[in-house]
Amino acid sequence: MEQVPLFGKDGFNKQLMALLLLFLLAGCQQPVDEVSIRSENVGFTLDEPAAVTIQQPAPLSNPINGLKRTGIQPDTLKIPAIDVEAQVQHLGMTKTGEMAVPDNIEDVSWFSPGYQPGQNGRAVIAGHVDGVEGPAIFWDLSELQLGDEVLVQDEDRTLTFKVHTMESVPLDLADVSAVFGYTSSPELVLITCSGTYDFDRGTREERLIVYASLIENE
Repeated sequence: MEQVPLFGKDGFNKQLMALLLLFLLAGCQQPVDEVSIRSENVGFTLDEPAAVTIQQPAPLSNPINGLKRTGIQPDTLKIPAIDVEAQVQHLGMTKTGEMAVPDNIEDVSWFSPGYQPGQNGRAVIAGHVDGVEGPAIFWDLSELQLGDEVLVQDEDRTLTFKVHTMESVPLDLADVSAVFGYTSSPELVLITCSGTYDFDRGTREERLIVYASLIENE
């Protein structure tokens, strides 16, 4: 059964957006100075995101926003450019309103109440940048380049996304609706911690956010 999106193209649940903002405070486990150095001055964007090249059924009354695409519930995430291959946990929100993240540094987590990879909208996958003992699965996320590919798989399908934007955003300036929101074509968002560790808040001061567009559907 196709998942019913929480978000519509015309607006967002304000209460849920406030709760999702808290997610940006989660997922950073220790202050490693190298993280802030590696994520300093990162960022790029493609003027026009990579076009979706998947075959489409006959247009509906609104061929841009009305077209429904079937997503997947991901099992595996692969990023060849930085040698990442990770199991994908399906997680929602904690009792305190944060986006749940893996309890280990090897896995990543898909925000399952949101969009599925392959649906119109932004599917969000998060992972740790570091842990108590050192680098985690998204340690090299800041090394991604324009056009690098991200593969998301379930048992039957592989979806390929191409990176078009990277930014490191201060927590207080994070646009949660943009990260989790509706788009008229399928997109994938990867998130991890970046910036200097803030001991008062118990997390890093920024979030590294990578946006990628679907280019192939097998």
